[in-house]
Amino acid sequence: MENEIKIQPVMYIIMNKGVKMSTGKMIAQGSHASCEAVRISKPDMVKAWNEHGFYTKLVLEARDSEHLKTFQKYLEYRNIKSALIIDEGRTEIPKHTPTALGVEIIDKNEFGPIFKGLNLFKDKIKVTLEFVR
Repeated sequence: MENEIKIQPVMYIIMNKGVKMSTGKMIAQGSHASCEAVRISKPDMVKAWNEHGFYTKLVLEARDSEHLKTFQKYLEYRNIKSALIIDEGRTEIPKHTPTALGVEIIDKNEFGPIFKGLNLFKDKIKVTLEFVR
């Protein structure tokens, strides 16, 4: 049917912007969140996500640890599962620092508006210029 609304399976990953991490560390923490998001997702949504073949992920930003934890409670209140990633403190950041939140794969058509208050994650880029005379 042409008028049939298809689901848009999406994985949301929310990064803690208040934690200073190298790019590699940030990618690792987001990857942990992604793995957990698949693990906690409903099998039918994982299947739909796989069948669409795009593996859509939206990476959003939380201002700091409190914002990340508050958003997790907000999702829990709406019966949306999530997994908070807590760093072990072995490399760059203090032990027990919340770094990311992996959200179960959900239908963007149905649940997307819940995430409208969060911005897409954008890392700052440092540029060094050298002038030669």
